Amino acid sequence: MLELTPADPIIRTYLKDLQHLKDHQVTHELGLKGPFYTLLDKAAKKRGWTLVPELSTHSGGKRVVPDGTVRDEFRLARGWWEAKDTSDNLAAEIQKKLKAGYPARNTIFEDTQLAVLYQDRAEFGEFPLAEPVAVAALLNRFFSHDESDEREFQRAMEEFKSRIPDLSQSLRDTITDAHKTNKDFRDAFAEFVALVRASRTAANQHKTFELAPY
Repeated sequence: MLELTPADPIIRTYLKDLQHLKDHQVTHELGLKGPFYTLLDKAAKKRGWTLVPELSTHSGGKRVVPDGTVRDEFRLARGWWEAKDTSDNLAAEIQKKLKAGYPARNTIFEDTQLAVLYQDRAEFGEFPLAEPVAVAALLNRFFSHDESDEREFQRAMEEFKSRIPDLSQSLRDTITDAHKTNKDFRDAFAEFVALVRASRTAANQHKTFELAPY
């Protein structure tokens, strides 16, 4: 779980970089998205996840390309980010994106002044991006979101990992027992081993032939 404070260095750097761009009167989306991308990327790494830019996805039967997709250690999408110009009407742009099929399970829409967080397909809240407290709250909420299907998947993965040693031992015991009591298994196993050895011999001969000088 991510627990950033308003004084975290990544938030302070974000606000400093954003102010620098505004001082130079940069207002277009492409010019302003860099600081938030860096902020989200560093926060994702703290969480052990990865931010992937411009990753296309299918949502609601439509192909869309959010500015960023946050994926967990299993490469599952856990959240999305979409940047807009400061000159845009953010609320109107969000509705356009949602109608276009953009995901709203856990998505940040922002225009460098305000971030709107959608979770579970409904607006969760607004976060003024000039306020460190709001930025920290936004990121903590975004990275802690966990839908029921994702929770079940995580539980299943953890349970499976914990059972691997037992499953491996059970498999070894089953094979050992089959060697002792099952003639058909022994014959099939011997045939399989012979096939593997023959394949290796043929591969080595082919490799030697390729390397032999003329």
